[in-house]
Amino acid sequence: MEVMARRGASCPAPATQTLSANRASANGAIMKAQIFAGIVLGTLALMPAISARPIPKKSQDTSASKSGDAASAKLPFPDVPRITAQEVEQRIKNRDDVVIVDTDDSMSYGAEHIKAAVNIYYDPTQDATNEDQTLQALPGDKLIVFYCNCPHEEDSAPLVKEMWQLGYAHDKVKALEGGLTRWEQLGYPLAGTDLPKSTQEKGD
Repeated sequence: MEVMARRGASCPAPATQTLSANRASANGAIMKAQIFAGIVLGTLALMPAISARPIPKKSQDTSASKSGDAASAKLPFPDVPRITAQEVEQRIKNRDDVVIVDTDDSMSYGAEHIKAAVNIYYDPTQDATNEDQTLQALPGDKLIVFYCNCPHEEDSAPLVKEMWQLGYAHDKVKALEGGLTRWEQLGYPLAGTDLPKSTQEKGD
Protein backbone atom coordinates (compact mmCIF):
# COMPACT_ATOMS: atom_id res chain seq x y z
CA MET A 1 0.00 0.00 0.00
CA GLU A 2 2.84 2.33 0.77
CA VAL A 3 4.32 1.68 -2.61
CA MET A 4 1.01 2.41 -4.29
CA ALA A 5 0.67 5.76 -2.42
CA ARG A 6 4.14 6.92 -3.46
CA ARG A 7 3.46 6.05 -7.06
CA GLY A 8 0.18 8.00 -6.98
CA ALA A 9 1.91 11.10 -5.60
CA SER A 10 4.54 11.09 -8.31
CA CYS A 11 2.19 10.44 -11.23
CA PRO A 12 1.42 13.34 -13.66
CA ALA A 13 -2.03 15.05 -13.68
CA PRO A 14 -4.64 13.60 -15.97
CA ALA A 15 -4.48 14.74 -19.62
CA THR A 16 -7.89 16.44 -19.50
CA GLN A 17 -6.81 18.82 -16.70
CA THR A 18 -3.61 19.81 -18.53
CA LEU A 19 -5.54 20.56 -21.76
CA SER A 20 -8.05 22.80 -19.94
CA ALA A 21 -5.26 24.80 -18.31
CA ASN A 22 -3.52 25.31 -21.65
CA ARG A 23 -6.72 26.51 -23.31
CA ALA A 24 -7.40 29.04 -20.52
CA SER A 25 -3.87 30.40 -20.80
CA ALA A 26 -4.16 30.71 -24.58
CA ASN A 27 -7.54 32.48 -24.35
CA GLY A 28 -6.11 34.95 -21.86
CA ALA A 29 -3.19 35.76 -24.16
CA ILE A 30 -5.56 36.28 -27.12
CA MET A 31 -7.75 38.66 -25.12
CA LYS A 32 -4.72 40.69 -24.03
CA ALA A 33 -3.52 40.91 -27.63
CA GLN A 34 -6.96 42.05 -28.81
CA ILE A 35 -7.15 44.75 -26.12
CA PHE A 36 -3.65 46.04 -26.98
CA ALA A 37 -4.47 46.08 -30.71
CA GLY A 38 -7.65 48.05 -29.97
CA ILE A 39 -5.71 50.68 -28.02
CA VAL A 40 -3.11 51.08 -30.79
CA LEU A 41 -5.75 51.36 -33.53
CA GLY A 42 -7.70 53.91 -31.51
CA THR A 43 -4.59 56.06 -31.06
CA LEU A 44 -3.73 55.90 -34.76
CA ALA A 45 -7.29 56.87 -35.68
CA LEU A 46 -7.03 60.03 -33.56
CA MET A 47 -3.68 61.21 -34.98
CA PRO A 48 -4.95 62.65 -38.34
CA ALA A 49 -7.67 64.55 -36.52
CA ILE A 50 -5.12 66.08 -34.15
CA SER A 51 -2.66 67.04 -36.89
CA ALA A 52 -5.40 68.45 -39.12
CA ARG A 53 -6.89 70.58 -36.37
CA PRO A 54 -6.94 74.22 -37.62
CA ILE A 55 -5.14 76.96 -35.74
CA PRO A 56 -7.70 79.06 -33.85
CA LYS A 57 -8.50 82.28 -35.68
CA LYS A 58 -7.65 84.32 -32.63
CA SER A 59 -4.09 82.97 -32.68
CA GLN A 60 -3.75 83.77 -36.39
CA ASP A 61 -5.04 87.30 -35.83
CA THR A 62 -2.63 87.78 -32.93
CA SER A 63 0.34 86.64 -35.07
CA ALA A 64 -0.65 89.01 -37.89
CA SER A 65 -1.05 91.85 -35.41
CA LYS A 66 2.40 91.21 -33.95
CA SER A 67 3.92 91.26 -37.46
CA GLY A 68 2.23 94.56 -38.21
CA ASP A 69 3.40 96.06 -34.93
CA ALA A 70 6.96 94.94 -35.65
CA ALA A 71 6.88 96.59 -39.08
CA SER A 72 5.57 99.84 -37.58
CA ALA A 73 8.22 99.76 -34.89
CA LYS A 74 10.98 99.74 -37.53
CA LEU A 75 9.62 102.90 -39.18
CA PRO A 76 11.18 105.98 -37.54
CA PHE A 77 8.76 108.71 -36.42
CA PRO A 78 5.62 106.68 -37.22
CA ASP A 79 3.43 109.59 -36.06
CA VAL A 80 4.70 111.82 -38.89
CA PRO A 81 2.30 111.83 -41.86
CA ARG A 82 3.73 110.75 -45.22
CA ILE A 83 2.72 111.76 -48.72
CA THR A 84 3.52 109.73 -51.83
CA ALA A 85 5.55 111.00 -54.75
CA GLN A 86 2.53 110.45 -57.01
CA GLU A 87 0.40 112.77 -54.88
CA VAL A 88 3.04 115.49 -54.85
CA GLU A 89 3.57 115.27 -58.61
CA GLN A 90 -0.17 115.54 -59.18
CA ARG A 91 -0.39 118.59 -56.96
CA ILE A 92 2.43 120.24 -58.91
CA LYS A 93 0.67 119.49 -62.21
CA ASN A 94 -2.56 120.94 -60.83
CA ARG A 95 -0.61 124.01 -59.70
CA ASP A 96 -1.77 123.49 -56.12
CA ASP A 97 -0.10 125.42 -53.35
CA VAL A 98 2.78 123.17 -52.34
CA VAL A 99 6.35 123.89 -51.18
CA ILE A 100 8.98 121.15 -51.50
CA VAL A 101 11.96 121.28 -49.13
CA ASP A 102 15.20 119.34 -49.65
CA THR A 103 16.91 118.54 -46.33
CA ASP A 104 20.32 117.49 -47.74
CA ASP A 105 23.47 119.60 -47.44
CA SER A 106 24.05 122.31 -50.03
CA MET A 107 26.54 120.25 -52.04
CA SER A 108 24.16 117.28 -52.40
CA TYR A 109 21.30 119.63 -53.17
CA GLY A 110 23.32 121.32 -55.92
CA ALA A 111 24.19 117.98 -57.47
CA GLU A 112 20.62 116.65 -57.59
CA HIS A 113 17.25 117.68 -56.18
CA ILE A 114 13.57 117.70 -57.02
CA LYS A 115 12.85 120.45 -59.50
CA ALA A 116 11.68 123.69 -57.81
CA ALA A 117 12.60 122.42 -54.32
CA VAL A 118 14.20 124.80 -51.80
CA ASN A 119 17.09 123.70 -49.59
CA ILE A 120 17.02 123.74 -45.79
CA TYR A 121 19.78 121.51 -44.46
CA TYR A 122 18.92 119.28 -41.51
CA ASP A 123 21.84 118.74 -39.14
CA PRO A 124 20.86 117.34 -35.72
CA THR A 125 24.35 118.08 -34.32
CA GLN A 126 24.06 121.84 -34.82
CA ASP A 127 22.18 124.51 -32.87
CA ALA A 128 18.60 124.59 -34.14
CA THR A 129 18.16 128.35 -33.64
CA ASN A 130 19.21 129.37 -37.15
CA GLU A 131 17.35 126.42 -38.60
CA ASP A 132 14.15 127.45 -36.83
CA GLN A 133 14.44 130.98 -38.18
CA THR A 134 14.72 129.59 -41.71
CA LEU A 135 11.79 127.22 -41.19
CA GLN A 136 9.59 130.05 -39.89
CA ALA A 137 10.06 131.80 -43.24
CA LEU A 138 8.03 129.03 -44.93
CA PRO A 139 4.38 129.90 -45.64
CA GLY A 140 1.78 128.52 -43.27
CA ASP A 141 -1.07 128.51 -45.77
CA LYS A 142 0.54 126.01 -48.18
CA LEU A 143 1.30 122.30 -48.00
CA ILE A 144 4.97 121.88 -47.09
CA VAL A 145 6.64 118.61 -48.09
CA PHE A 146 10.06 117.74 -46.68
CA TYR A 147 12.19 115.08 -48.30
CA CYS A 148 15.62 113.51 -47.84
CA ASN A 149 17.77 110.87 -49.49
CA CYS A 150 17.05 108.29 -46.78
CA PRO A 151 15.18 104.97 -46.93
CA HIS A 152 12.64 105.84 -44.21
CA GLU A 153 12.55 109.64 -43.99
CA GLU A 154 15.11 109.72 -41.15
CA ASP A 155 16.07 113.36 -41.91
CA SER A 156 12.83 114.80 -43.25
CA ALA A 157 10.49 113.45 -40.54
CA PRO A 158 12.28 115.30 -37.68
CA LEU A 159 11.80 118.59 -39.51
CA VAL A 160 8.08 117.89 -39.79
CA LYS A 161 7.92 117.55 -36.00
CA GLU A 162 9.99 120.69 -35.61
CA MET A 163 7.48 122.56 -37.74
CA TRP A 164 4.70 121.41 -35.44
CA GLN A 165 6.62 122.82 -32.48
CA LEU A 166 6.84 126.13 -34.33
CA GLY A 167 3.05 126.22 -34.57
CA TYR A 168 2.42 124.91 -38.08
CA ALA A 169 -0.75 122.86 -38.61
CA HIS A 170 -0.22 119.10 -38.62
CA ASP A 171 -2.11 118.64 -41.88
CA LYS A 172 0.02 121.26 -43.63
CA VAL A 173 3.41 119.59 -43.11
CA LYS A 174 4.33 116.11 -44.39
CA ALA A 175 7.33 113.95 -45.31
CA LEU A 176 7.79 112.57 -48.80
CA GLU A 177 7.48 108.79 -48.65
CA GLY A 178 10.58 107.17 -50.15
CA GLY A 179 12.28 110.55 -50.51
CA LEU A 180 14.45 111.48 -53.48
CA THR A 181 15.05 107.83 -54.37
CA ARG A 182 11.37 107.14 -54.96
CA TRP A 183 10.93 110.38 -56.89
CA GLU A 184 13.80 109.45 -59.18
CA GLN A 185 12.51 105.88 -59.66
CA LEU A 186 9.24 107.25 -60.99
CA GLY A 187 11.09 109.47 -63.48
CA TYR A 188 9.72 112.74 -62.10
CA PRO A 189 11.45 116.08 -62.82
CA LEU A 190 14.89 116.65 -61.27
CA ALA A 191 17.47 119.41 -61.36
CA GLY A 192 21.16 119.62 -60.50
CA THR A 193 24.68 119.77 -61.83
CA ASP A 194 25.11 115.99 -61.87
CA LEU A 195 22.18 115.46 -64.22
CA PRO A 196 22.28 115.56 -68.02
CA LYS A 197 20.51 118.53 -69.57
CA SER A 198 17.91 116.27 -71.17
CA THR A 199 16.85 115.03 -67.74
CA GLN A 200 16.52 118.55 -66.36
CA GLU A 201 14.42 119.64 -69.32
CA LYS A 202 12.10 116.65 -68.89
CA GLY A 203 9.81 118.49 -66.50
CA ASP A 204 9.55 121.69 -68.57
